[in-house]
Amino acid sequence: MHDANHSSYSANEKINKLLGLTLNALGGNSFIWKFKHNVIHHTYPNVDGLDDDIAKSPFIRMCSTQRWVPAHRVQHIYTPVLYAVSSLLWVLFQDFEKYFRRKIHQTVLAEMKPNDHVIFWLSKLLYIFFYVAIPVFMIGWANWFLFFLSLHIGLGFTLAIVFQLAHVVEETTFEFAPSDETTRIENEWAIHQVKTTSNFSPNSRIISWLVGGLNYQVEHHLFPRVSHIHYPALSKIVKEQCEAFNLPYNCIPSFRKAVASHFRLIRILGKRPAMISLA
Repeated sequence: MHDANHSSYSANEKINKLLGLTLNALGGNSFIWKFKHNVIHHTYPNVDGLDDDIAKSPFIRMCSTQRWVPAHRVQHIYTPVLYAVSSLLWVLFQDFEKYFRRKIHQTVLAEMKPNDHVIFWLSKLLYIFFYVAIPVFMIGWANWFLFFLSLHIGLGFTLAIVFQLAHVVEETTFEFAPSDETTRIENEWAIHQVKTTSNFSPNSRIISWLVGGLNYQVEHHLFPRVSHIHYPALSKIVKEQCEAFNLPYNCIPSFRKAVASHFRLIRILGKRPAMISLA
């Protein structure tokens, strides 16, 4: 789904569009996701006010420019719970919210063609039919609810963790987009991508296979239309160039350390701003 919606799975765009719709089979929507991810996130990663991936306030404070509320003191404790229900909220609420508002966070959604509207509603109805109606008919409400919830706990937590490890870690930087200059960022595009993105577990073939190359996020953000199978080779070139131009090449050696870095940052950001030590 991820490669196909980036047009990097196949040289044939029809195949990419077809396989991109596997997201719809999981309950999401390819059109909305491509605009949210390919256009907004890949242009403005870690820019508060633009990047929808870090726009979880007031529930989770993901960067220092976001408003702090007392509940954030324990956000490192409840954040995994929110991650666990994130795909459920995505499928049953957030897609509809974006569809009817015609906006993704602060950015106006691209115009949907009649065919896009048909696919949106048809795939949502098919999702209800295959994931709710048939299971309830076959095994009853109680068993359906148990397995449906378990499905989304696994899916939501996995998706959230994999994507957050790429950006919301101690190694990356964040920016703030003021309302009067919402499309301006401090650095030129490639430098911004490098500073706001991090790799993890680059030497683990198992992790690379399980996450479809998403552990090479620096290379992915620089070359989103290149298939992820080339990222290990590209990473050597990118690292050399970063060193040559005195730029950071963020790379956390293991999955465990990346998870630890993410939750340390979440815990730090949960402290009342005046209590955060610069040390």
